[in-house]
Amino acid sequence: MTLSARARVYKTDGVIIRRRNLGEADSIFTVFSGDQGKFDAIARGVRKARSHMRGHLEPLTRSSLMLAHGRTLDVFTQAQTIHAYRAVREDLDRTASALYCAELVDQISAERVPNPELFALFVSILDALEGSAPAHVVQYFELRLLAASGYEIQLDRCAVCDGRLAEEETVLSPAAGGLVCRGCRPAAGQGRIISVRGIKVLRFARGATLEAFAGLRMDAGLAREVQAALSSVVVHTLERELNTERHLADVARLPARD
Repeated sequence: MTLSARARVYKTDGVIIRRRNLGEADSIFTVFSGDQGKFDAIARGVRKARSHMRGHLEPLTRSSLMLAHGRTLDVFTQAQTIHAYRAVREDLDRTASALYCAELVDQISAERVPNPELFALFVSILDALEGSAPAHVVQYFELRLLAASGYEIQLDRCAVCDGRLAEEETVLSPAAGGLVCRGCRPAAGQGRIISVRGIKVLRFARGATLEAFAGLRMDAGLAREVQAALSSVVVHTLERELNTERHLADVARLPARD
């Protein structure tokens, strides 16, 4: 292989976060990797039954990828599964949670901007969901994703005046970027009241390991409160609601299965 041919080809470890079919046999995949960031690439003939890459480029699959630079889109030349996350994809609740996390990564990430911290976080949440982690680990992911992307929520002091926060129910203002003291509420814009217990959960998530947060016991009311608070910040940050967030809410309303 010549030097110029070698320069055209690169290898990366990435998670497939989205797929769009093109023509009769091709597909465009959105990949998120630690060293390449988010990018689109095309897989020629991947929808044909004899394609050797077909099973290695499914959404929510982590794969070792070989690609060649193309004029408009890079082209997959090889793909090998690292982790298929079959338990996630075979369970409706876990699939909904994983797809929501994938859409978050997709929407908050700029093209070809590496974010190794966010990639490690994303892989860790998929690993946790594969191991039957509770649904509230998604809130851990939301909080950490915001921080890893430059949108960390202020939880220790007032986001407006930087003053000390009293230990009482407090407004979480997405526009202000965090908790707001009673005196600054009029200047903070719209927000959501969050209880002392809810604030403690957010502060714990900020410093805890994923395993420790997964082991946290929360009643249904507290879990809904934390979920709604973080969802309001995510929607404000992205300036849009996510498609999978609505699906996640629909799944949560389904009757429990034995």
